[in-house]
Amino acid sequence: MQISGAAPRFSNTYVGLVVFLLFLANVINYGHRLLLSILLPQIEAEVGLTDTQAGLLMGGVFAVCYAIAGVPLARLADRYVRKTFIAGALLFWSVLTGLMGVVGSFVQMALIRVGVGVGEAICIPCSHSLISDYVPLQRRASAFALHSAGSVVGITVSLMLGGYLGAMIGWRMTFMVMAIPGIVVGLLIFFLMKEPPRGYSDGEPAIADQPRFAEVVRHLVSQRTYLLVVLGVCFGMLVEFGTNQWLPTFYVRQYGLTLDQVGLKYGLAVALGGVPGSILGGLVTDRLIKIDIRWMLWLPALLYMCAMPVGLAMLAAETAETAFMINAAYAFLIMGTNGPFWSAVFILVPSPMRATVSAITLMIGGIVGLAMGPVLVGLISDNLTASLGEAALQESLRIVIMMAATVIVSLGAASLFLKREYDAVHPQPISPANPAMES
Repeated sequence: MQISGAAPRFSNTYVGLVVFLLFLANVINYGHRLLLSILLPQIEAEVGLTDTQAGLLMGGVFAVCYAIAGVPLARLADRYVRKTFIAGALLFWSVLTGLMGVVGSFVQMALIRVGVGVGEAICIPCSHSLISDYVPLQRRASAFALHSAGSVVGITVSLMLGGYLGAMIGWRMTFMVMAIPGIVVGLLIFFLMKEPPRGYSDGEPAIADQPRFAEVVRHLVSQRTYLLVVLGVCFGMLVEFGTNQWLPTFYVRQYGLTLDQVGLKYGLAVALGGVPGSILGGLVTDRLIKIDIRWMLWLPALLYMCAMPVGLAMLAAETAETAFMINAAYAFLIMGTNGPFWSAVFILVPSPMRATVSAITLMIGGIVGLAMGPVLVGLISDNLTASLGEAALQESLRIVIMMAATVIVSLGAASLFLKREYDAVHPQPISPANPAMES
């Protein structure tokens, strides 16, 4: 059924519950996505994967399907009930995650990762669309930041619990056990979440007719800000996923750590840096955009400018303890960009287009960043192994981190157009609070 009709009233408490449920969905999303990376040393030893094959499983195979499936699924989500899509997707990919524990070859694992990619493809676009409809602009960066913090929590839980379980019960049983929370969260979303009217938080009338896909594309292509932000998102995802998928293996090879040691220490580093970084990035953005709307681009550019030398220092650390401490700072800076990034993506997009725009953005970013990042690290590492030996992975990660310079340039260029294009889309200032959001 299409969403239209009179707008209901949702209390701040209920909106908070919705954001929390979407946060949990993102925890499961990234937890299942990254579980393979912490279990990789065990899997490589048993199945006999090369670094390139491992990179394809973590990035290429998963990401291409994730990217391709996202747009058609999001088109349906922009027309029908979004919470049902999220709940169904959670159940689907969680079952497949459990099935990873019974496969025994690269081809079988690749087929499972295809299914997981398709399942996870709808989760973030629907979540972004729901957050944009539930939360007014003045608090939206913080809501996106909290949602993005779910990725850090998911990565942390996956690394720490996955590493511990992998050492205790093996990688196969670990996949099966870690699949269970996704089924529980999917059921909670289905039974507890309500569907808001499109444009609810912006005071727009509920719209039953979905814009045609060509209309959405024309709108995006006409926005130079969006095109430049997407370029930044692409290379930001390449740096983020290229590093975080391979850092566990880097720590094992570089410092001779065991799987459970890496899971605990790397997980703590990501959590201690990434969670406050993500939340503070959104809170600071919400304050700074009251001064100048362009801060939603300037802030992530500054954070990436700082993240480059910090990431290089992390790779050059002489001891594992020093590397993990620097890793926490690196995670703080990288995750601080997520809230402003997604606020910038949606600020020029009408409500009925948001799930589709999210999927288009993730498709482009997924192909360039999520697909290429881990594979690029693996390819460079394989090609440098003959000359550098065990140091090949370190050099490969260093090259990928330097690509963050592209993010800085693209966001700086986007800031030149944002204010003018924002004023053209929003000729009337948005009220500081939406009365419908009051308790």
